[in-house]
Amino acid sequence: MGTLIKLELRKMLFRKRMLIVWPGVLFLSFASIRAFSINETYADIFSKGYGLVPLMGLMMFMMFSGTYTLEYSSNMVDLIKTTKNGKMKIVLAKAIAAGISASIINLSVFLTVCLSALTKFKFQGLDLPLKSLWYFGKSGSNLTVLQMILIMMVTIILGSFFFAQLGLFLSSISKSAAVPFIFGGLIMGLPYILEGFFKPLGLTKYLAFTPLWGMMSCQIIRFKAPSITPIILIVIFIVGVTLLCKFTLKAFTKEQ
Repeated sequence: MGTLIKLELRKMLFRKRMLIVWPGVLFLSFASIRAFSINETYADIFSKGYGLVPLMGLMMFMMFSGTYTLEYSSNMVDLIKTTKNGKMKIVLAKAIAAGISASIINLSVFLTVCLSALTKFKFQGLDLPLKSLWYFGKSGSNLTVLQMILIMMVTIILGSFFFAQLGLFLSSISKSAAVPFIFGGLIMGLPYILEGFFKPLGLTKYLAFTPLWGMMSCQIIRFKAPSITPIILIVIFIVGVTLLCKFTLKAFTKEQ
């Protein structure tokens, strides 16, 4: 299993297009932070971090879009089914590798933003409360900058595994790499788009129950989502990952 996971990791992370796009996104992430006052710059960690979500989605679904479609097009499905590592092990290896790959990609972007901001003030002010930052001004949160960064690292990993399974499922049911890329991006980015429509109606906080906001958990704090939100999101992530893995297995191993 370990060998299969390592193989899938290499296939996902070291595609030529990823080696071109990934460094470019990291450069943009670092350059997006400007040196203002410490409060404004640290607020930009979360503002720009959330603003870079479309690029995170672009890279994720760029990795996953051809995961199963390439094997369909090369007629490898029947061969895989006959091997001792076929069926469940192949799907599980891809699921784990995709989750790890997505986590690496998304954490690298967020931590680059953090590094850009924190180095400008020599890592001082990590104990600043979020309520002192303009991005969280109305939240009243007493969480510190460091605590929010650590929380987001955890939720980004959880969200990455969820969206990885979504991308794999879409790839498993499609013969075209474009389908998972387009529809995966739309599903992930829908809350990002709806935020502009919900804000005038005062309904923005209800987007906290979407996987995207679960991943970028600073939004939950910013809009003072209901206290039950973390519990609901954990259930969504666990159930979602489990079902998507099962659906992917069923789609990939069904008789052709």
